[in-house]
Amino acid sequence: MKNINRRRFLKSLAALTGTALLPTSLLADNSIVTGKTGKKPDLSGWKMSGAHWGAFRANVQGDKLVEVQPFEFDQFPTDILQGVPGIIYSPSRVRYPMVRVDWYKNRHKSDTTQRGDNRFVRVGWDAALDMVYEELERIQKDYGPWALHTANVGWRSVGQIHSCGNHMLRAVAMHGRSVGTAGDYSTGAGQVIMPYVLGSTEVYSQGTSWPLILENSKVIVMWANDPVKNLQVGWNTETHESYEYLEKLRTKVRNKEIEVICIDPVKSKTQNYLECDHQYVNPHTDVAFMLAIAHTLYTEKLYDKKFIDVYTLGFEEFIPYVMGKTEDKIERTPEWAEKICGIKADRIRELTRKMAKNRTQLIFGWAIQRQQHGEQPYWMGAIIAAMLGQFGQPGGGISYSHHYSSSGVPASGASMPGAFPLNLDTGRKPKHDNEDFNGYSSVIPVARAIDCLLEPGKVIDFNGHKVTLPPYKMGIFSGCNQWHRHQQRNRMKEAYRKVETVVAVDYNWTATCRFADIVLPACTPYERNDIDAYGTYSNRGVIAMHKLIDPLYHSKSDFDIWYELTKRMNREIEYSRNMNEMQWIEQIYEECRADNLKKEFFMPEFAEFWKKATCYSQRVKTGQDMLISLKILKSMHLVHHQVLLR
Repeated sequence: MKNINRRRFLKSLAALTGTALLPTSLLADNSIVTGKTGKKPDLSGWKMSGAHWGAFRANVQGDKLVEVQPFEFDQFPTDILQGVPGIIYSPSRVRYPMVRVDWYKNRHKSDTTQRGDNRFVRVGWDAALDMVYEELERIQKDYGPWALHTANVGWRSVGQIHSCGNHMLRAVAMHGRSVGTAGDYSTGAGQVIMPYVLGSTEVYSQGTSWPLILENSKVIVMWANDPVKNLQVGWNTETHESYEYLEKLRTKVRNKEIEVICIDPVKSKTQNYLECDHQYVNPHTDVAFMLAIAHTLYTEKLYDKKFIDVYTLGFEEFIPYVMGKTEDKIERTPEWAEKICGIKADRIRELTRKMAKNRTQLIFGWAIQRQQHGEQPYWMGAIIAAMLGQFGQPGGGISYSHHYSSSGVPASGASMPGAFPLNLDTGRKPKHDNEDFNGYSSVIPVARAIDCLLEPGKVIDFNGHKVTLPPYKMGIFSGCNQWHRHQQRNRMKEAYRKVETVVAVDYNWTATCRFADIVLPACTPYERNDIDAYGTYSNRGVIAMHKLIDPLYHSKSDFDIWYELTKRMNREIEYSRNMNEMQWIEQIYEECRADNLKKEFFMPEFAEFWKKATCYSQRVKTGQDMLISLKILKSMHLVHHQVLLR
């Protein structure tokens, strides 16, 4: 102990609050749930779990969730956590494997106009999986891989082992190839255009550090961005650490140390929380506003000419367009923009001069690119940031992700656990080794899934490539509600009549399930064991997700569903690598632990981690020890941040 240096001690202490999650004085012993005894485990007591909206402890009594409390480490928990019981006990749960009545009678020759009429018949698991497998066989034999669409793009439940898309793609790939997707609905336009503008997708990149913004920025522009609302939710189990910085930002706004301007057609929760300036703009007219800003920067010589000359390309082609020296002869003055965006010309000039005079951080949200020509506002935002010349300067430049998953919170540097593999990794080929897509593309833009059915064979441009739309005959949707996100519902109804078979795997009767032919009931994240990263960008720790109750009704985990399907082609051992749920969890935890030991981050062995994250003891929960432990945890938390900011 005498040989340990201060830096190593602080890193180990930091890891104890993050990667190992809790000091042992906060925790009580409990048995590891292994399933090896053959007895049904007692799930009563306080259990640890996680969700997109935060880590929490759940009080389970008699296989019934009775109470949810936010994890003590979360200083800004969201009330959304109180919806966890409603997820488990929702009346809209898919309780049994179900098959649409007319499809049950006539299979792929069914009357597809009846889709969505909610007429289903209950079947057993074996029958349902047999039907899915028989359809996979028919599609591959009668058509080929172009006729099968595997759709999993979108949100997922937290947890590294039970990632629904990974399981579906791995299992189906063992049977044959299929049509996949590119992009997503969240950032579809932004993630395609930004690599050509800034060299990175940006939309999912770690944003400028909040400490640097708070220390250096004088003007912050929240453009179509509402972090106070959106940061309640993250991709992995959310820590809500960004709210600490938003709280500090509010203080600086009140003290007039930083000026925040929210540019939005509506007043946001962020604007209300910060009590900052709100600039109204007519919906879908942001680019006109930005062109007028560029015009003002150029004509008043407020732009950074040296930065433009050294670090950018294309300025000499852009400025003639702004100045009306191209074919349309329209000069993009503030007066021109005023008629379009609804912002007075003098106000446009005022905002432009303010941004040019001060260290300015532009913070864009995703909503602004979810429109036709949605790439334009993101591109123009980058142009304004380049003209301001503050890229690379602390508290300056532009970001596109600060409203997402606590982006901007300094990262711990620790490794996070891996996931269940989605790709084939044994060298064996699919059962149907057919690579002939009949001239159609094997990958389509996610938002063109309906166009494939209504405009089969159409050739479109996508990200520098030609894509030929395949009229697929079967679609599989796992944890993916296409009807919730896709545009033009009546067009979707028309398109769905052209699909022979639709399979949906979910735990609620989503619209996608109601328009499916075969519906398989997945269990919720709280009816299985798993592990997750605590903090999407901050990598604050590893969280144990203990099964709170046994799967309700006839639901199964994604692991079990697709494992059973692969049995029908004798590839279940390959699919699972001959490991069960708990063995997978232990393996990815120990791999993560080994990586972190190399970085001098402490993590206990899996058995200790899984056992001690299970519950409070009553003595600790109700006694003085609890108060002492929380004080220890808080002091460790502060030390952790001191390490991060060094």
